[in-house]
Amino acid sequence: MSTVLLNRPLAALTLAAALALPGLTAAQALEPAILNSQTRHEGEFGGETVSYQALVERTALPASDETPAVEMVSFAYLRDPAPQTGERPVIFLFNGGPGAASSWLHMGAMGPVRINAPLDPASPVPDGQAPVANPHSLIDVADLVFLDPPGTGFSRVAEGSEPGALYSFNGDAEIFVRFIETWLADHDRTDAPVFVLGESYGTMRAAAIAGLMAERSPLDGVILMGQAVNMIETSQRRGNMLSYATNLSTLAGIAAYHDQVDTEGQSIPDFIDTVQDWAMGDYLAALLRRNQLSADERTAVAVQLEAYTGLPADTYLANGLIFSKMRALGTLLADEGRVMAMYDARYTAPAPQPGGGYVDPYGAVSALVPAALATHFSDTLGLDLPFETYVAIDRNASPNWTYDRTGGMGGPFDDYYYTGMLEAAFAANPDFRLMIGTGRYDLTTTLGPARYLADQIQAGGGHVETHEYEGGHMAYTNPEALEVFSGDLRAFIAEPN
Repeated sequence: MSTVLLNRPLAALTLAAALALPGLTAAQALEPAILNSQTRHEGEFGGETVSYQALVERTALPASDETPAVEMVSFAYLRDPAPQTGERPVIFLFNGGPGAASSWLHMGAMGPVRINAPLDPASPVPDGQAPVANPHSLIDVADLVFLDPPGTGFSRVAEGSEPGALYSFNGDAEIFVRFIETWLADHDRTDAPVFVLGESYGTMRAAAIAGLMAERSPLDGVILMGQAVNMIETSQRRGNMLSYATNLSTLAGIAAYHDQVDTEGQSIPDFIDTVQDWAMGDYLAALLRRNQLSADERTAVAVQLEAYTGLPADTYLANGLIFSKMRALGTLLADEGRVMAMYDARYTAPAPQPGGGYVDPYGAVSALVPAALATHFSDTLGLDLPFETYVAIDRNASPNWTYDRTGGMGGPFDDYYYTGMLEAAFAANPDFRLMIGTGRYDLTTTLGPARYLADQIQAGGGHVETHEYEGGHMAYTNPEALEVFSGDLRAFIAEPN
């Protein structure tokens, strides 16, 4: 079996979409202040005609003991006229990175218009395609606030200040909580049901926000899209056997999508379920006693792995019965001379020439975002915003990020239990709800760890639901998946408290 060797891909949590966008670095100053703006519009959402306001607002947050002074610019879509009761939910949405703006959720999923990616991943992606109306936005049932971290979008660290603590799990979460509290107070929405929707690294931020607000004003719910909350437990280090068990079902689903395995008549979702059951049972048990297995037992496991993933049994035997999802990018379809996309393995491209670097085949979809965002600002909203100063990703953030919660106090072994912050939210609010969404063909934040999170979190009997979509990391770029995702969100936020 041939293998295409790839250069190490970008860090899995760095949003490919954001990397495709133009923009200045966070250190470059924003030109004259962006004025707050309010425009009125009308659109079809959820099957009804809805009048709404589009707000671009600059919110100044003074320095605190934890964070520097910042000016955060948000994009909000509010039903017009405003409801007379506090029952209409507010959802705060953000992407990940760390250091990425909210461009993808804004233009890919929940804004009033969206990018128009082809339904078939094998179809060519046209350049510079204008955005299309998005009937799946939740503007009919909730007010939406898209938020960019300081140093991204039009948000900035205040002049004379340094990012400092903002490049950390704690500081980043604290500034988001302060913004949410300020926005709710400024808009007289402190009695509204409040949800946060985070994607990728944004799911870790969402967990942190939920934990911090549990001590102040508990959230009503959190939506995790492409969750990374338990990545410390499920990241594929060679000695982390749990990670290979939890991630196996994604390899199986991708192999089935590309006709590399025989599913014996099962649909891909059913095949994934079959493999997940085996992976978390017999396979994990075998990995935990790997050196005690007889030759026949090792061979039996390897043969089953080949049947489920399409990778040869000999490959598994030569690699200690494990094979990483990132190696699979260039291996599964190597005999066809193709590589798969890390962020959505349905997308493929010719393998790079020897010595060439890996370019994610999903990049053509990513490239739709910048032009669509600029067009949305100018044409949909009728605003003259300085898009040339819009920062899609703060490239200083990720290499300088501090992920631990305590800064090392007590050693690293007590850190990183981000799930515990969601558990604090459940403890603070018995009606707190958690929704976890995953794309079946995402090789960065996979469905097995999402199921594992749902199985392990101590919710105290609270509401936890999981959903899997026909797509990748940004599954909503598949129009059919977006429709399902939108329906799931509508049902989730409508659950009675």
